[in-house]
Amino acid sequence: MKQNGTRLYFVVRGASTTDLFSASANPKHASHCTYTIPAASALTVLYYPFFTAQDRCKICILITIAIIATIPWDSYLIRCAIWTYPPDAVVGYKILDIPVEEVFFFAIQTYITSVAYCIFTKPLVRPMYLRSHLERRRTRNVVAFVILTLTGGGTACLLLGRHMTYLGLILVWVCPILLFQWMLSHPFLIGLPSKHTIAAICLPTLYLWVANFSAMEFGTWRIESGTKLGYQIGGIDVDNREALFFLVTNMMIVLGLIGIDYAYALQEYKSLSRPAADKGTTLRTALSLLCSPPSTDESLISALSQAVYRLQEKSQSMFLGSALFQGHLRIDLIFLYSFCRVMDDLIDEAEDDQEANVWITECRYLLDLSHRGRLPHDAYHASKQGEKYERLYQSISYLPLSRLTENLFYDLLRGFEIDLAFDSKKGTFPIKSDFCLDQYAGFVAGTVGALVLNLVVFHHGHDYTEDKMGKAMQCVNIARDIHRDATIGRVYIPTTWLDEVGLTPGDVLECPNIPIMYGLQERMLQKADRYYQVSRGAIEELPRGVRGPLRATVESYMDIGQLLREKKGTSLARASKMRVPLMRRLKVGWLAML
Repeated sequence: MKQNGTRLYFVVRGASTTDLFSASANPKHASHCTYTIPAASALTVLYYPFFTAQDRCKICILITIAIIATIPWDSYLIRCAIWTYPPDAVVGYKILDIPVEEVFFFAIQTYITSVAYCIFTKPLVRPMYLRSHLERRRTRNVVAFVILTLTGGGTACLLLGRHMTYLGLILVWVCPILLFQWMLSHPFLIGLPSKHTIAAICLPTLYLWVANFSAMEFGTWRIESGTKLGYQIGGIDVDNREALFFLVTNMMIVLGLIGIDYAYALQEYKSLSRPAADKGTTLRTALSLLCSPPSTDESLISALSQAVYRLQEKSQSMFLGSALFQGHLRIDLIFLYSFCRVMDDLIDEAEDDQEANVWITECRYLLDLSHRGRLPHDAYHASKQGEKYERLYQSISYLPLSRLTENLFYDLLRGFEIDLAFDSKKGTFPIKSDFCLDQYAGFVAGTVGALVLNLVVFHHGHDYTEDKMGKAMQCVNIARDIHRDATIGRVYIPTTWLDEVGLTPGDVLECPNIPIMYGLQERMLQKADRYYQVSRGAIEELPRGVRGPLRATVESYMDIGQLLREKKGTSLARASKMRVPLMRRLKVGWLAML
C-alpha cells in the first residue's frame, strides 16, 4: 500500500507484479480455481436435485443486482486509484476498468451465499413467519437507527481519510442498501428463525475469510500491514477490510433473498386465505404485494404454525417429505398430514376403546358438517370442549376439503375402526387373510396416499389413478412395527400366513421376535415391493414438479424395508420404533430427486 496525502493506493489484494503473475500462472494458487469455484461446485452438486424454479429465479435476480450495484462502486475505487491492478496480474479484459476476474467474483460470491441460504431455509414454511407491519415497530426503528448511525460513521471515515477511507466507502455504499432491505422486509425477517439467517450469512463469510487468509499465506495476494489494526484470532486477521467486505456483502445478499421470499410468502398466504383467487405463484404478482402487503389472519397463521410444529415433533418424515413440494401444495399437504397426526394421537392416547370410538364418531360428525359447509367457525366454543377437541376441530376446519375426495376420509376412519377391533382377550384379530390386509392397507396409508394424489391432481392437473403407493408404504410400516404392535395386542400379519408356519396371533403377542418371524417380515416386505413396482411407472408419468418429491417420499419408505433386511435377526429385538440415520435418509432423498 502506498500513501499520497489522504489518498490510498491499493495494489489488488496487495500482491507484487511478480507474485500475482506467478499466482495466475499456477492453478494451485489461483484463488478462483482453489476456493470459489470448488465451493460453488460442491454446493451445486449438493443442492442440485432440490433446485426449484423459484430458487433459480432468486439467484439470477441477486447475481444481476450484485453486479449492477457493485460495478459503479468498484469502478470508482479504481478510477480514484484507491485500488490498482498490475496489467500482468489479470487477463486483461475489463468492464469500466474492473478486471473480469473481479466481476466474476461478484457473481460467484453471490451464488455461493444464495445456494447456502436456499439449503438452510429449505424446510421453512414461509407464510407462518408473516407478521403485521404494526408489530415490533420498536425493533424496526431501533435497527433503522443503528444503520443510519453506521452511515454517519462511514461519512466520518471518509472525512478523516487515510486509513479510514476504504472503511468509509464500504459503509457509505452498504448502509443505504441495508436500510432499504430492512424497511421492506422486516415484518418477515423478524419472524424468521435467526439460526437459519445467521448461518446463511456467517458460514459463507467465514469460508471466504479463511480462503482469503490462506491465499495470502500462499502468496496469491497480500494486504500490507498499513490496512490492518493488528488484531488476530487463531492467527487469522479479524480486522482487515476484506473480512468486513465479505460480511456486509453477504448480509446484502441474504437480505435480498429474504425480501424475495417475503414476496413469495405474501403470495402463498393470499392463495391460502382466498383459494378461489389462486392463480399460481409468479414473481411479478408476488413482488406487487410488497407495495401493499395484505393484512394477515392471525388465526390462520397460528393454525399453520401449530400444524408445522406438530409434524416437526411427531412426524418428521411427513414434514421433510412436504418440504420437497412447493407453495400452496405444500401447505395443503401440511394441513392434511396434521389432521392424520391428530387422529392418530387421539386414538393412541385414548384411555380405552370406548374413548377412541368417541373420537372416531366426533371426527365423522365434524367431517359431515364441514363437507356440507356447516362447520361452526367458533374457535372459542371449540376451546371450551377441551384441548383435544380443539385440536381435532382446528385440524378439520383447515383441511382443503374442496380439493379432496369426500369418501376417502371415511375410509381412513374405517382403518381406525379396524385397529380398535383387535382384542387379544377374546382372540379377535381382524387381519385374517391377504384380502383383509389389502383392505386395511387401502383404508390407512392407501387412503392418505390417495388424498395426497388428490392434491397433486388439483394443483398440477394430472390424472393419477394408481393406489398402490400407499399400500406399499403401509406394508413397510407393518413389517417394521411387528414387535411394537404386539406390545399393544395387535398382529397385522395375516392369520393365514401364521397358519402356514404353525403359529397363531397369540404366539406372536407372546414372543414377536422369534426367528421364524423374520421370514414373515421378509414376506411382508416382498408384498410391499410388488406394490411399489406397480406404482413406480405411474409416478414417473407425473409432472416434474411433483414427480421427484413423490418418488423421494416413497423411496425413503422403501429404504426402511432395505434397512430391515440389513438388520435381519435384530430388527425385531426391541419394541421401539426403528429410526433411519439422517445421512442415509438424505442420501436416498438426494438420489430419488435426480
